[in-house]
This record gives sequence, structure tokens and C-alpha cells, in this order.
Amino acid sequence: MKRLLSSAAALVALDQASKGLVFRFLEIGRIEPIFGDTVRLRHVHNAGAAFSLFQGSRLIFILISIVSIALILYLTITKRYVFRGSRIAFGMILGGALGNLVDRLWLSRVIDFIDVGFGNTRWPVFNIADIGVTLGVLYLAIRFLWPPAAAQGAAGETAGSALSPPPERQRPDHAVALEGGGAQEEGGEHEEGPARPRESGG
Repeated sequence: MKRLLSSAAALVALDQASKGLVFRFLEIGRIEPIFGDTVRLRHVHNAGAAFSLFQGSRLIFILISIVSIALILYLTITKRYVFRGSRIAFGMILGGALGNLVDRLWLSRVIDFIDVGFGNTRWPVFNIADIGVTLGVLYLAIRFLWPPAAAQGAAGETAGSALSPPPERQRPDHAVALEGGGAQEEGGEHEEGPARPRESGG
């Protein structure tokens, strides 16, 4: 839980700080090149989902954000899907959802400002929260689809042990000794000695 909350808090702080600077110093629609025309800043307000997709009702996306946050907290509290890096990945998704939720509650829209592409071929404008959600989901998807070899081996051993028949119970030594002695006694009762020669009359 500590890793989840710390990674979520760090992402929310970075997201809101960057949006605050853009909102204050960069006019809406203004473009500031960072690495030529490939990476640049462009202040836009997004009424849709991440990467300016699915433009629509503000209430719907607020509800989606709340449900996503509740689901992440539930999975964390119940300790499901626990593996290396899972808490940080869930924290990044949680932080991204919280960061964009703050925008929707404050401005009714999300502030996007990262614009990448080549010439007229541009990726939809996004923000730090979108990056966190994307990286978190991508990491979880990779771990679910291609788990580490060690985890696969452990799962195979568990399945094999479940299918293999149980080992025979070993009887105590004294029980084996008693059974052996009884068998000898029974053999002694039925064993006939050598025939004695018959005495002939004088």
C-alpha cells in the first residue's frame, strides 16, 4: 500500500504542477517548440478521455474516474495481483486518474499540453497523467500476458504436485516386525518335522 500511495502522490504532484505552469504561462492554443517540431508544448483543453479521445459528457468521465480509483483500491486492499512492480504500476494508474479527475472537477475539462509528431502527422495532445496511466496499464498487460519464467515454473510444479498421486504411507518399524514375527509363528505351527522311523517288533 505504501508504494502505491507514494507513486500515486508523486504522479499527481508532477501532473498538477506541470498543468499549473501551463495554465499560468501558456495561452490556450499557443505552441512552444521543445525539440524542433517533433516535441512541443501546446495548451489545449480536453473534454474527452486520455489523448483527447472520446469527446463527450463530463459527468460520464468523472464516474469512470471514480470507478477506476475504487477498483484499484479494492485490488490493493484485497492483495490481488501482487507481483514485482504491481503496486507501483497500480499507483501510476491511480495517480493519473486522480490528476485528470482534479481537472474535470476544477475546469470541467482536462489540461493537455504535450504535442509530439512529425509535420502534420501529430499524436493527440496529452499530459503527465496520461503518461502514468499508459505506462501502468502497459506494464500490467505485459506481466499478465508474459509472466516471468520463474513464476511459470512455480505454477507448473504446483499443478504437477496436485495431479500426482499421494505417496504411500510408510508403516512403523514395530508394526513390520510384529507382522514378520506372526508370520514365522504361523509357519512354525504348520511345519512338519522329519518322519521318525517306525520301530519294528522284536
